[in-house]
Amino acid sequence: MNDVEGTPLMAPMPGTIISYEKNVGDSVSEGETLVILEAMKMENELPAPVSGTLKAINCSGGDSVAKNDVLCVIG
Repeated sequence: MNDVEGTPLMAPMPGTIISYEKNVGDSVSEGETLVILEAMKMENELPAPVSGTLKAINCSGGDSVAKNDVLCVIG
């Protein structure tokens, strides 16, 4: 999935994916919440860095991620 072209949404910190608010193929607006990431016992709403179409989702709910992992790609 790393060969998908577009703008990545990267994990700002290590944590656990709670959920994705959109599915591949959905339109997204810049600033719209895309991913809920739990870190340090807090849920963080991660916004879309750009407007476009969600091209790829690289993780699933419950997955642990490291800082700077690519969570999804917007094209």
